Amino acid sequence: MARENVRIDAPPPFFADLAAEFQPRLDLLVLAIAVEFGRVDVGGALTRLDALGAELAEDPEVARADADAGAQAAAMTRLLGRAHGFAGDTDTYDDPRNSMLDRVLERRRGLPILLSVVYAEVARRADLPVVGVGLPGHYVVGHFGAVPPLLLDPFHGGAPFRAQPAALPHVRPWTAHETAMRILNNLVGSFMRRRDRVAAVRAAELRLLLPADDELRGVLERELDALRRAG
Repeated sequence: MARENVRIDAPPPFFADLAAEFQPRLDLLVLAIAVEFGRVDVGGALTRLDALGAELAEDPEVARADADAGAQAAAMTRLLGRAHGFAGDTDTYDDPRNSMLDRVLERRRGLPILLSVVYAEVARRADLPVVGVGLPGHYVVGHFGAVPPLLLDPFHGGAPFRAQPAALPHVRPWTAHETAMRILNNLVGSFMRRRDRVAAVRAAELRLLLPADDELRGVLERELDALRRAG
């Protein structure tokens, strides 16, 4: 099992610092987003992920030296989707809490992308090559120890996911930066639909701290300017 270097009593992570790193840790970057919008028990969230990772690592299908990707993926589904009941929030899908990793860990409900962060971070702690995969209109995880990768849908309890032919070119591991950008895109929309312009502006500001090419950065700057002028 992967050992973590973050103290449980460490101060909350700063989004700007993590966003500037070349390869930030996904769990810390996503928790740093939540810190921007409220009080977060960072240590508690990391402890939950560590405990789930330890539980997954102890599964016989994961611990076996000759375990294959299919058995490991099935073990993840059993643990997170069935035993712990992580699934999509179909009742209040657009609730900003569904984009906050600490709240998703507490409620075991969230958006596809946040549930995928949980799967990926639990898998990382068990030394499994499972990473988030951003698709058009959806976000899943892929076990990249198989060719082609085995896709799971955390929103539907970790069920196997078959990408449509048009989506196959998008099946690749997403970076922490890309995942954070998509989470913040979701939050901008969610806050605006609730007429919380202050929070929407802050989410839009955070997007500009992430790596982006010139074209995307221009779009993000114009959207931020429009949000500021809307008030």
